Amino acid sequence: MTTPHQPAPAGPVPSVADISAAMAALGIYASVPSEAELAQQAASVGGEQVLAAILANALYGAAIGTGMLTEGHMLEAGAGARELGLAREQVLKASGADGVGVMGVLHWQAGQVRQPLKNMAAHAGGHPVIGAAAHASSAVLDLLACTTVTSVDDPRAKQIPEQLMNAREGLEAAIAAIDALPGAVAALFPEDFPG
Repeated sequence: MTTPHQPAPAGPVPSVADISAAMAALGIYASVPSEAELAQQAASVGGEQVLAAILANALYGAAIGTGMLTEGHMLEAGAGARELGLAREQVLKASGADGVGVMGVLHWQAGQVRQPLKNMAAHAGGHPVIGAAAHASSAVLDLLACTTVTSVDDPRAKQIPEQLMNAREGLEAAIAAIDALPGAVAALFPEDFPG
């Protein structure tokens, strides 16, 4: 796994048919879509590369759901932190990440967390906990972006000061939101907080 903006390793990129077959194997699709169906879907979203990214992210989401379910069963069967750690290590192994690529995967995963939190915060009527989580996730994303730069020759190195400032601002906003939580929670649930 490469970090963002680095050349992809040589080798075949999974096709939309490959990704669809994986989704069918997980039970997300009842059957693998035909070539004609995939071509129609690709045309409707802006091309095969766009469809491949959409399907790959859907597959990622399906795999997350499968992982959560199987981890739940594992924990119910008496597995502990050691076993959970062993199971979760497979995420990085399966992604092909090693060395600096691990930070690239973590950065990508942080982006997967940040976007829905930002959307929820924007549409949750200012829910204080979601707002704090959205600010914190933005800060983590900026910090991880900095860790994917491994050379001063990387053109992204010039962005590090701005990303660090953005991370600081995100953390300050998260702390301010957390500091306001006791009053905000009391306002949300007044019957549970004696006045």
